[in-house]
Parts: sequence; structure tokens; C-alpha cells
Amino acid sequence: MNADNKKESGEVLIKVENLCKSFGDNVVLNDISIDIHKGEVISVIGPSGCGKSTFIRSLNLLETPTGGRIIFDGEDITDRGCDRRLVREKMGMVFQQFNLFDNLTVKKNIMLAPVKLKLMNKSEAEETTMKLLKNVGLEDKANMYPSQLSGGQKQRVAIARSLAMNPKVMLFDEPTSALDPEMVNEVLNIMNDLAKKGMTMVVVTHEMGFAKGVSNRVIFIDGGKIKEDGTPEEVFSNPNDTRLRDFLKSVLK
Repeated sequence: MNADNKKESGEVLIKVENLCKSFGDNVVLNDISIDIHKGEVISVIGPSGCGKSTFIRSLNLLETPTGGRIIFDGEDITDRGCDRRLVREKMGMVFQQFNLFDNLTVKKNIMLAPVKLKLMNKSEAEETTMKLLKNVGLEDKANMYPSQLSGGQKQRVAIARSLAMNPKVMLFDEPTSALDPEMVNEVLNIMNDLAKKGMTMVVVTHEMGFAKGVSNRVIFIDGGKIKEDGTPEEVFSNPNDTRLRDFLKSVLK
């Protein structure tokens, strides 16, 4: 894995301003501000329960922020008048547990949203789907059902399904955490290919090799706050935050 590990200086695609999220009295995100530039690959790391998944789920409003603003592609998506459905069309999301429809074939899983939302007709969606399946190495699985696939194959289908919407950014919430170790690389390789093609990506991950080798930027969240934000070299080789140093010692044994 390798990518140009430099911080992008281009256009800001997502601007997060003073983002807060609480569940009752439990403050999960506390005043997070960050700019995400077009073409950046950002890995989000941190201990379990630190707010990583809530952060990424807030970016596409799967979790409704309790404070702050998120500006996506020039629009304040936290405004009450914002159409969340339209936001999610432009933000691909890949979950831990694949979230495929078991009663649909691989091809129909991928075609469903573009056709239902009238972004493509059936023939266009089928052509796009087969191209995407070829890209993720699953062209021969088009007519199979999710139950016939391995975990790694399911996750690659989930990635293809998100890409079918032609998103401006891809969000990944621990995409390899439910996979057997031998299946992790087949998913990371697809993500590495996306990074090389310039896809903007925000990835919550425990895979430090990916964070080091593919990301332009790594952010460390702890206690609902961004404690460190820098290049992989800065974060892994010269961490400033004491908590980050302790975290890296525990995960890089």
C-alpha cells in the first residue's frame, strides 16, 4: 500500500464546525471542527467508545448533531430545511455489517438505489453495476445472493453499491472489523485503489497499516475530541498527545 501522504490544499468538501453530539447526559462528540478537502483520505483512529463511529455517522446525518454545523459541498446540511435523502445520495457509506438485502442478488442490490431514485434507467444501472463488479473483482458473482458470498466479498459488494450512486465522498465505518483476518486485505486493496483514483474518503479503522500507508491524514479522537490531526508520519512517528502515544503502544505491539 502506498499513497502520496501529503495534506491536500484543494477545495474544502466538508467543513465541520463545533460539532457536538449527546445521547441524553452522555456527551459523545465535544466541539469537533475539521476541514475535509477533496481527494483527501482521512483515517480516524482512537480507542473503542471514543466517538469515532458517531463522528462519521454524523457526517451524513445518520446521527443528528446536537450542536454545530456541517457544510457539505457548500450547503449547510444541518439546516432544518436540508433534504437528507439528497445529502446521502452524494455520500457513500460502508458499514461494518455490509447491510445487503439477502433476498436480492448481488446485481440487484447494487442496481436498486440508482433505479429507485430515478438516477438511471434499468439498462444504465445494469451496465454501471457490471463495471463496478468488475472493478471489485466480483463480475462472476452478479447473480449470486449475499448468503453465497464470503464476508470479504459481501463488503466489496457493499462498496460497489455505494459507488453506484457516484458519490462525492465515501465514508467507511470500520469496514474490516467483521471480517476474518484473511479477508481484510481484499477489502483494503479495493479502498487503496479508490484512494489512488482520487476518491475523497473518511475511514474509521483499526487497521493501522491502512492508516499509515494509504491515508494523507490521520485524526485521533479520544473522549469525543480530536486530540491529534496530522500526516501519518507525524501521528505515528512523532505523536504529541500522551493519550495517543499510549494508544499506539497498545495497538502496535
